[in-house]
Amino acid sequence: MRLPVCFTLMLALTAGLSSGAALAQETRIVREHHPWGRFQPGAWKLVRVVTETLDKKGHVAGSSTTEAKTTLLKVGADGVTLEIQVCVEVAGKRFDTEPQTIRQGFHGKLACQGLKTKDLGAGHVVIDGRKVPCKVLQMECIGPTSKTVTSVYYSAKLAPYILRRQSVTTNLEGKTTRGERDVQVVGLDMPCRVLAEIKSASHVKTVERHPKKTVITRTVTSTEVPGGVISHGSKELDQSGRLVRRSTLELIDYGLEPAPQRTGLFGRPRPTRFRKPARYSP
Repeated sequence: MRLPVCFTLMLALTAGLSSGAALAQETRIVREHHPWGRFQPGAWKLVRVVTETLDKKGHVAGSSTTEAKTTLLKVGADGVTLEIQVCVEVAGKRFDTEPQTIRQGFHGKLACQGLKTKDLGAGHVVIDGRKVPCKVLQMECIGPTSKTVTSVYYSAKLAPYILRRQSVTTNLEGKTTRGERDVQVVGLDMPCRVLAEIKSASHVKTVERHPKKTVITRTVTSTEVPGGVISHGSKELDQSGRLVRRSTLELIDYGLEPAPQRTGLFGRPRPTRFRKPARYSP
């Protein structure tokens, strides 16, 4: 079953600000700067994504709800292995998909053969009027029909560590642009309610531009939550600038230890607000 656009976007967000083991020799980036790598195997999160499709008059023409549970299976020398379980509800009908296992490099992408990296030296980003020094790195990932060049602005001292990430995808010759993605932290140390607790969070803006659409997303993330993402609001615009789709993501529950087996969707455990999870100290 083809998953909704919002779920694909959600998976991207879990990786959008992560760092890279492939760059470790040059930058000494450690696994603790990855939104999943900093946790022990067994950590998990459950999110709900609601997506609405709009007609030409701006009325809701259809909607879907996706619940997804992601579990950290393994943390290796250069990446993590995740299991994803998904349930989609469309027009009152629920569809369960088979669990999928994916491997994600610490550089924040799915496995990329022949990843090339380059140190571009010192740079900076500006957040809340504050100039933050960064190390600027460039990564090039070549696929069967396209290549993606990404510039990463990394701070080893300031969470969420990757403070900006700019990617351009072209054809293999580099002459035709197929997509651009700019992920930028726009707020730091913002208070955010996560279930029954108040945590320090970062606000992130993502703009994705493709030949036929533009997707703008505002995300709230925290390094204390597996996968980082707490919530997001996203809108998709067509070539004329008309709103055609919108989605929201909310964190339902999470845990830093394996979830106990219970009945119900994904064996959902007792909500985190009734228990205080142990903190992982690497």
